Amino acid sequence: MVDLPEDTPLDVVDHLIAEAEEHRIEQVALIEHLSRLAQSTVDAESQLSQIEEILATLLRRRAYLQAS
Repeated sequence: MVDLPEDTPLDVVDHLIAEAEEHRIEQVALIEHLSRLAQSTVDAESQLSQIEEILATLLRRRAYLQAS
């Protein structure tokens, strides 16, 4: 989970969203690579879920900040 101070500015949240999206893309590529090698993707998929949860939290925070 992401624990951001209440006064985190929108530009910082946008930067964190961009970083999280990059990590999500990299993790998806890793899962695809592992699948092609017939390797287990369980851990990589678990990490992807965590990244997606963080991204969703950041997107909610951005929506909140934009509405304020």
